Amino acid sequence: MKLYTSLTSPFARKVRVAVIEKRLSDLVETIVLDPWASPDELVRVNPLSQVPTLVLDNGLPLSNSDTIIDWLERQYPTPALLPDDEKLRTQALAIAALTQGMIECTVDIVLERRKTTVQQGRAMIERRLVTIDRVIDTLATRFKPDTRHFHLDGMGVACALAYLDLRVPERNWRKRSKQLATWQTWAAERDSMRATQPPP
Repeated sequence: MKLYTSLTSPFARKVRVAVIEKRLSDLVETIVLDPWASPDELVRVNPLSQVPTLVLDNGLPLSNSDTIIDWLERQYPTPALLPDDEKLRTQALAIAALTQGMIECTVDIVLERRKTTVQQGRAMIERRLVTIDRVIDTLATRFKPDTRHFHLDGMGVACALAYLDLRVPERNWRKRSKQLATWQTWAAERDSMRATQPPP
């Protein structure tokens, strides 16, 4: 399998973390590129020119981090990234979806800030920042930090918070939840998170 990725993409990082957590690194060739440059190699397999894109051994390309992780979980169920218990599984998926939205909000802010001051939509940026604050407050009550495993919900939380630190460091989310901050310190030390740490 070939995984097209970027070292700074939080979406791609989720898949890279999942590959390591599922002990599949030897089966996946990682190809690092800049999706914004629309490189031919990526566009040939994904006309959206987006990462992550996983090309299966049969040549079928999968895009979207959640789609890729879902496929990996079904094809390689052990170790599992989701609980066996149906209720806990649904809760984990709900948190994972919430963190995916949080990452999207952060990416929106990053893209907007790359525009000139005149072009920037300040109201949109502020709306996204407020949304992120709400998500963090929600995670503080709904996400159940657990150091016995690193399931999909935890991976989503860890990648979303790490990306916020990378791109919007002035938004000190740790003040909003000491419990999340403590858990994030633990998550950041996992081999999968350390191996996928983006460059400064």
